[in-house]
Amino acid sequence: MASLPISNFFTFNHQSTLFTKVKNFMGVKHIGDCMKALINGTIYTSFSPVKKVSGLVISNERVLYAGDSSTALRIAELAGGEIIDLKGKFVMPAFFDSHLHLDELGMSLEMVDLRGVKSMEELVERVKKGRGRIIFGFGWDQDELGRWPTREDLDVIDRPVFLYRRCFHVAVMNSKMIDLLNLKPSKDFDESTGIVRERALEESRKIINEKILTVKDYKHYIESAQEHLLSLGVHSVGFMSVGEKALKALFELEREGRLKMNVFAYLSPELLDKLEELNLGKFEGRRLRIWGVKLFVDGSLGARTALLSEPYTDNPTTSGELVMNKDEIVEVIERAKPLGLDVAVHAIGDKAVDVALDAFEEAEFSGRIEHASLVRDDQLERIKELKVRISAQPHFIVSDWWIVNRVGEERAKWAYRLKTLSSITKLGFSTDSPIEPADPWVSIDAAVNRYVVDPGERVSREEALHLYTHGSAQVTLAEDLGKLERGFRAEYIILDRDPLKEN
Repeated sequence: MASLPISNFFTFNHQSTLFTKVKNFMGVKHIGDCMKALINGTIYTSFSPVKKVSGLVISNERVLYAGDSSTALRIAELAGGEIIDLKGKFVMPAFFDSHLHLDELGMSLEMVDLRGVKSMEELVERVKKGRGRIIFGFGWDQDELGRWPTREDLDVIDRPVFLYRRCFHVAVMNSKMIDLLNLKPSKDFDESTGIVRERALEESRKIINEKILTVKDYKHYIESAQEHLLSLGVHSVGFMSVGEKALKALFELEREGRLKMNVFAYLSPELLDKLEELNLGKFEGRRLRIWGVKLFVDGSLGARTALLSEPYTDNPTTSGELVMNKDEIVEVIERAKPLGLDVAVHAIGDKAVDVALDAFEEAEFSGRIEHASLVRDDQLERIKELKVRISAQPHFIVSDWWIVNRVGEERAKWAYRLKTLSSITKLGFSTDSPIEPADPWVSIDAAVNRYVVDPGERVSREEALHLYTHGSAQVTLAEDLGKLERGFRAEYIILDRDPLKEN
């Protein structure tokens, strides 16, 4: 191909303003630096609205040009960039999981997997095969087991055992683990059964973090989770409930250049003291961002600790548990504001959503709600008015197969209102992994082909892909991710099939 003067080239292609601004825009002396062109494929640059092109030019990790292949090729050739021939393959923005737990996901990859266990005998046999000085496990469900596991069941194992329920809001320990943690009995810790939940579970995690696991352990877990997520096409995450050692691990990985994905860290509130002492708030590194604080209003529907406005249908003796009240949340928000931090509030039950909304309204703060599993009709307008962002987990639809029995037919209509919520506010998708599988396609299937509850809340495949890319970016206040349009960060994945078609 004969060379054309750069100025003539862009004039010829009606792009005369592009090249004259590109150096300042990209902040580099040579636009050929780190440039590559993707050509001869179907490239989805956006899913809302759906836009596709055949060529893409990337320079210094941002999209420089999105259009036809011939133009993309000529830009790369003129600038001496790399050329990638897609040969008809498909490209889309990489997935953005707006709410998960990198450390616990990494741990879960090495934990005993108890999902689907149907008997206590099967549970014990699986746990016996666990590795390590302490056996960690996750995924059991008392409804599938037929009853709650107890310390007595686990005392046949001659090592400390700590097993999370699938929601990670309840765990069971054997006697050796109870002795190791030295927990005191409380309303959230039944010493006779070894069942620990909510506040006592957080205390247990804190002890494990401070006295058992090291920063090196956390680096290992985070890197394991990172490799797993990257293999699934997830390039950006909201990392929730980051503790001190996990935060140190993140900083070390960032400094060493070993973070390969974008991590938006939402810290546990106890770290606010340290941030205030250091006058350290919002932080933006190359991959790591200290972005917000994560709080809890309630627990989970599976453990009946999600806070409801009326008692549970299948257990009228309880309406769930309040973990933090409105005033406590407002206090944290007021401390987060001067540090420039976002605030994410876990609220699953409808009463918990009330508490979160009341706190945001009083603090005059448009934060985000995690989960919002049960949302009443009267709460929709408040969510819209307060501009509260929501991170939802479509796979809860599959996991919470018992939802009608748990809350009754009328309240089940309030569950997982994906379509409605996406029409009134910024909504993003996530997995809460390791609570749900980290594979985005599994969650997309749940969102598009949902069952059990109101089928009118299903979303289209295009909507699901948007909510799992730019939707999640918007919820996380990362507006330059989730699309492959000019100026956006070039996080993309290459597929061998059309993402908009089920096959």
